[in-house]
Order: sequence, then C-alpha cells, then structure tokens
Amino acid sequence: MANKKLILDDFTEALAGVKAYQDNNLESNYKERKRMKSLLKKVIDGELTPKQKVCFLLYYGEMKKMTDIADILGIDISCVSRHIKKGKDRIKKTIGYYYVV
Repeated sequence: MANKKLILDDFTEALAGVKAYQDNNLESNYKERKRMKSLLKKVIDGELTPKQKVCFLLYYGEMKKMTDIADILGIDISCVSRHIKKGKDRIKKTIGYYYVV
C-alpha cells in the first residue's frame, strides 16, 4: 500500500459512483415504500371487516392499548385481540400476492 500512489481522480470517481448508487437506492427505496404504503392502505380499506379495520387502525395507527380500544368499542379485550390478529393475517395473505412475505 505504501508503494501505491493515490490518484485523486480515481478516488473522486469512486466516491461519485458510491454517491450515485446511494442516491439511486434512496430514490428506489422511496418509490417502493410509497407503493407499499398505497397497497397497505388499499388492503386495509378493501379487505378488512369494519371492526378489524377500526381495531387495527387504533392499535397500530394511534398506538392505543387493547384495553382502551375495548372500552371505546364496548367489546371484550379478547375480541379486540382477535380482530387485530385476523386483520393482520388477512393483510399478510393479501399482500403476499404482491410481495414474498
């Protein structure tokens, strides 16, 4: 390594290549995340029952505890848990058609 000369042009070109790769990856990751969010929203709106949807959105979207959700909806905690689990299973199954989960 001591005998090797560092050529600034090669070095900067290599850095530029890394930067371009990172920029390209960030853009493609952003697009992919946007696509996944859109798909998730469509699945939640179209595939879940109304109770599953409410429980799922309160639990994951608003970070409410299951006991609070049960109080809001006037149902048992076990029902809330079941709605969330069945909703999650339905989402996984439906998204599995588009992505390998």
